[in-house]
Amino acid sequence: MAVKVMTPVKGEVNKITGFAFEAATTAKDGLQVQLPRASDEYVVVLVQNTDAANAHDFTVKAPANGSYAASDSDETHNLAASAFAIFRFESARWADKDGTMLFVPANAAVKAAVLY
Repeated sequence: MAVKVMTPVKGEVNKITGFAFEAATTAKDGLQVQLPRASDEYVVVLVQNTDAANAHDFTVKAPANGSYAASDSDETHNLAASAFAIFRFESARWADKDGTMLFVPANAAVKAAVLY
Protein backbone atom coordinates (compact mmCIF):
# COMPACT_ATOMS: atom_id res chain seq x y z
CA MET A 1 0.00 0.00 0.00
CA ALA A 2 1.04 3.63 0.35
CA VAL A 3 1.29 6.39 2.90
CA LYS A 4 -2.03 8.20 3.43
CA VAL A 5 -1.59 11.93 2.77
CA MET A 6 -3.53 13.96 5.33
CA THR A 7 -5.28 17.26 4.73
CA PRO A 8 -4.70 19.87 7.47
CA VAL A 9 -7.87 21.67 8.54
CA LYS A 10 -7.80 25.43 9.06
CA GLY A 11 -10.11 26.68 11.79
CA GLU A 12 -11.96 29.84 10.93
CA VAL A 13 -11.55 32.78 13.31
CA ASN A 14 -14.57 33.38 15.56
CA LYS A 15 -16.38 30.37 14.08
CA ILE A 16 -16.70 26.69 14.92
CA THR A 17 -15.01 24.58 12.26
CA GLY A 18 -15.73 20.89 11.79
CA PHE A 19 -13.07 18.31 11.02
CA ALA A 20 -12.72 14.55 10.65
CA PHE A 21 -10.05 12.22 11.97
CA GLU A 22 -8.13 10.42 9.22
CA ALA A 23 -6.97 6.80 9.26
CA ALA A 24 -3.93 5.35 7.53
CA THR A 25 -4.61 3.18 4.48
CA THR A 26 -2.65 0.52 6.35
CA ALA A 27 -1.26 1.23 9.81
CA LYS A 28 2.34 0.28 8.96
CA ASP A 29 2.45 2.76 6.04
CA GLY A 30 1.34 5.62 8.23
CA LEU A 31 0.00 9.13 7.73
CA GLN A 32 1.95 11.98 6.14
CA VAL A 33 1.14 15.66 6.34
CA GLN A 34 2.54 18.68 4.54
CA LEU A 35 2.60 21.33 7.26
CA PRO A 36 0.61 24.48 6.53
CA ARG A 37 2.46 27.76 6.40
CA ALA A 38 1.59 28.75 9.94
CA SER A 39 3.53 29.34 13.10
CA ASP A 40 4.21 26.07 14.96
CA GLU A 41 2.24 27.24 17.97
CA TYR A 42 -0.91 27.23 15.84
CA VAL A 43 -0.56 23.68 14.45
CA VAL A 44 -1.60 20.67 16.53
CA VAL A 45 -2.12 16.99 15.89
CA LEU A 46 -5.12 15.40 17.59
CA VAL A 47 -5.09 11.61 17.91
CA GLN A 48 -7.99 9.27 18.61
CA ASN A 49 -7.98 5.57 19.48
CA THR A 50 -11.35 4.33 18.22
CA ASP A 51 -10.78 0.83 19.64
CA ALA A 52 -13.03 0.57 22.71
CA ALA A 53 -11.24 -2.50 24.09
CA ASN A 54 -7.50 -2.13 23.45
CA ALA A 55 -4.71 0.40 23.85
CA HIS A 56 -2.56 1.19 20.79
CA ASP A 57 0.60 3.18 20.09
CA PHE A 58 0.87 6.31 17.93
CA THR A 59 4.37 7.22 16.74
CA VAL A 60 5.68 10.52 15.40
CA LYS A 61 8.63 9.52 13.24
CA ALA A 62 11.93 11.38 13.52
CA PRO A 63 12.65 13.25 10.28
CA ALA A 64 14.63 11.36 7.65
CA ASN A 65 15.95 14.65 6.22
CA GLY A 66 15.47 17.16 9.01
CA SER A 67 17.02 20.48 9.91
CA TYR A 68 19.88 21.15 12.33
CA ALA A 69 17.52 20.68 15.31
CA ALA A 70 15.82 17.50 14.08
CA SER A 71 15.04 14.76 16.57
CA ASP A 72 17.13 11.63 16.18
CA SER A 73 14.51 9.37 17.75
CA ASP A 74 10.80 8.70 17.33
CA GLU A 75 8.17 9.89 19.80
CA THR A 76 5.68 7.15 20.74
CA HIS A 77 2.61 7.48 22.91
CA ASN A 78 0.35 4.65 24.06
CA LEU A 79 -3.31 5.62 23.86
CA ALA A 80 -5.70 3.79 26.16
CA ALA A 81 -8.87 2.30 24.68
CA SER A 82 -11.16 5.09 23.39
CA ALA A 83 -8.62 7.76 24.39
CA PHE A 84 -7.62 11.03 22.74
CA ALA A 85 -4.23 12.79 22.71
CA ILE A 86 -2.76 16.05 21.45
CA PHE A 87 0.72 16.61 20.00
CA ARG A 88 2.14 20.15 19.92
CA PHE A 89 5.49 20.33 18.23
CA GLU A 90 8.35 22.37 16.85
CA SER A 91 8.65 21.85 13.09
CA ALA A 92 12.46 22.22 13.27
CA ARG A 93 12.49 19.13 15.48
CA TRP A 94 9.88 16.92 13.76
CA ALA A 95 9.46 17.97 10.12
CA ASP A 96 11.65 17.10 7.17
CA LYS A 97 13.22 20.03 5.33
CA ASP A 98 10.35 19.90 2.81
CA GLY A 99 7.83 20.51 5.63
CA THR A 100 6.40 16.99 5.82
CA MET A 101 5.86 14.89 8.94
CA LEU A 102 5.13 11.17 9.24
CA PHE A 103 2.94 9.48 11.86
CA VAL A 104 2.63 5.70 12.25
CA PRO A 105 -0.27 4.24 14.23
CA ALA A 106 0.19 0.70 15.56
CA ASN A 107 -3.37 -0.15 14.52
CA ALA A 108 -5.87 1.17 11.97
CA ALA A 109 -8.18 2.10 14.87
CA VAL A 110 -5.82 4.99 15.70
CA LYS A 111 -6.71 8.09 13.68
CA ALA A 112 -5.36 11.63 13.57
CA ALA A 113 -6.25 15.17 12.50
CA VAL A 114 -3.93 18.11 11.88
CA LEU A 115 -5.50 21.43 12.83
CA TYR A 116 -4.31 25.01 12.56
